[in-house]
Amino acid sequence: MATRIETQFGTAKDLGATYTLVGSAVTSGHDVNLLINVTNLLTTVVKLRAYIADTSWSSGAPSGSTKVAAIAFDLPIAVGDVVQISGIVLTATQKLVCYSDTAAGLDIVACGVDVTL
Repeated sequence: MATRIETQFGTAKDLGATYTLVGSAVTSGHDVNLLINVTNLLTTVVKLRAYIADTSWSSGAPSGSTKVAAIAFDLPIAVGDVVQISGIVLTATQKLVCYSDTAAGLDIVACGVDVTL
């Protein structure tokens, strides 16, 4: 039987124009079902890019063999809005990578259920 534990997977405070790992890689033998909360901290619209990346990703925009899938690409987030993205499952070979088009534009909290397989 699988074990399910609620977890805070990772956070990014004042996310800016740098591709950033949100949380650490998923533990071997586990999956994480994520709910991602993104908050616009500024007085202008901010765009979000979010990716599932392979564990070999280390910097820059995930691409080629390091990009598994884009979750959001230049998703506009209005002033003061909180956007939730759900239904994302990360495996032990994947990471969550996020980017904001504006310096210190977004706060991100990724939480969910860690499932031991």
